[in-house]
Amino acid sequence: MTLDNLIGSTLERINPDPTQILRLLQAAERNIQDAGFAQLSNENRFDVAYKAIMQLANAALQH
Repeated sequence: MTLDNLIGSTLERINPDPTQILRLLQAAERNIQDAGFAQLSNENRFDVAYKAIMQLANAALQH
């Protein structure tokens, strides 16, 4: 199974947007840095790390 098989059923095709990809990468970088702040609770550190993973995955899918 490929992503192309899912187009039209659970995914929609989008045209890559270099500006949006750059924004996602920059946001992920900020979130990765925030995840390293010891002042945050472990739950919040996990949340921002997870958000970074999602942003990087989204950027990869748009490429």
